Amino acid sequence: MKKKIRIVFYLCALTIVIFTAWSLIRSLRPSRGKAYERLTVEEAKEYMSFEPAYCIVDVRDAPDYGKAHIDGARNLPLDQIIRKGDEVIPDRGMMLYVYGYDTQSSCAAAQKLSDMGFTSVAETGSYGDWIRFEQAAHSSG
Repeated sequence: MKKKIRIVFYLCALTIVIFTAWSLIRSLRPSRGKAYERLTVEEAKEYMSFEPAYCIVDVRDAPDYGKAHIDGARNLPLDQIIRKGDEVIPDRGMMLYVYGYDTQSSCAAAQKLSDMGFTSVAETGSYGDWIRFEQAAHSSG
């Protein structure tokens, strides 16, 4: 009898822990009032460190992407998102980290992707924000 009570107790405690962790993660990630999240580069890099699958999306024009881009980023210019979004990013459930020339272009792209049905979209600022973050990380480390 005591063994059954102990098992039930542990199962209840485990359920509470899992639900609490899930609730905290869900409450921390979404940006209120947005169809997408707004994250700093630092926050995005932190999430990337434990996300199993994600895609970094560069919404600048192809020539600028060709000159320089974040390692692993896929190019999907802002004016081509609707036409080429599914071709470049076939999994609508994949976590997307979007950057552009500036916050305005990355927000516009994140909104378009969300409107198209991509369910996990985060706007992360500009290409310059990523470069500044990388430079700061290298100079402090």
